[in-house]
Formats: sequence, structure tokens, C-alpha cells
Amino acid sequence: MSPGRSRGQTSDRRRGLPTGATPDRPDPVPHLWEWLGEPLAADFANTTKRRASVEVELLLRGEDLEAWTRHERGRAPEVRAEAAGARLEEVRAFRADVRAALHALVDGEPVPRAAAEALNARVRAVPLVTELRAGGATELCALGVPDPLDELFARVAHSAIELVRTSSLLGFCDAPSCGQFFARERANKRWCSEACGTRARVARHAGHRRA
Repeated sequence: MSPGRSRGQTSDRRRGLPTGATPDRPDPVPHLWEWLGEPLAADFANTTKRRASVEVELLLRGEDLEAWTRHERGRAPEVRAEAAGARLEEVRAFRADVRAALHALVDGEPVPRAAAEALNARVRAVPLVTELRAGGATELCALGVPDPLDELFARVAHSAIELVRTSSLLGFCDAPSCGQFFARERANKRWCSEACGTRARVARHAGHRRA
């Protein structure tokens, strides 16, 4: 989804997350993650983005993943740039497994075995339990003191598994300059925003004229 999307402006206001960097640690990629606010697994899968019809990598450096985790504060542990940079290929490989599982969900297909095994391995490596807080709120907590990146993998895997388990109304916006997963309010919603729907219709019309 493009940064100017109008889908209710839900990204950070939905969860009360900070949109800017802290004064002592400025965001190395300002405003890059303003679109966050989908289920955690979808937000993680959406760390690539289309520019026209070209898929663009958004996790180019460890600093990029650190910035992403800061914007996911409250749902994911903060991963420092140095640690993220040392395992960036592992991060991207795991993201491919998450995307495969989510694409299968969107398409109504079984999750590929390799993707399912990868997700299961991550939740086994860092067990997560739901704890009850005063007032009735619940919180998903990691057992022990795991490595932050391993905990992030586990939380993303847990989110993906829950989406599949509940047959969530997850969508994939196939519009030019988008290519993002999103939570659909209704089963027949095809585009994540009106802007994406307009771009897709314009592109389709242009294709028909060229033909």
C-alpha cells in the first residue's frame, strides 16, 4: 500500500505506537514504516514493496529491521541493528516462509510443507504463553530470556499460525506499487485502499488499449 493510503489511517493510531524515532536514536529511514498496523505476520511479510511492477527490498541493512521493530513496539522485541545485520539473510529467508504461508491462506490453498515446518521450528525454539494481567487483559510472553531476534521470529510465526488457524480474512493487494497483505473487512474486498483499486483499474485499462 502506498504511504498516502486512506484506509482509516489505522497504522499507528490503532495500537498507540510511536510514529517517530527517539531523540537519542533517530530512525535511519524516516516514515518508511508509517503503513504498519496489520497482523504482525502481515507487517513482517510486507517488508518488501512494489515500485510499479518491481519488488523492492526494504530490509537492506540491520538498521532497517531495527527501525521496523521500534515501530512494532508492544508486539515485537526491539532488535538492534548489529544483531539484525549479522543475520539479515536468515531474516529474509524466514520472511519468504511467512509470505508462502500467507499467500496460501489468501488463495485458499494448503500451507506448503517447507513453510509450515519453518514456522513450527520458530515457535518451538522460543515458546510463547498467554498470561493474564490485572483487569482481564492478556499478554503473549516469551519463556525465559531469549535472543531478541529469535523471539521476533517466534512472535511472527505465532501470528502467521493464528491467521491460518482462524482462517482469517487476509487479503493480498495485487495493485501496481503495492503488493501488500492486509486484513479485509469483508470477504470480497480486493484492494487494500481506494487508491490501489484505482491504480489497478487504470493499469488494466491501459493494458487493454495496448492489446
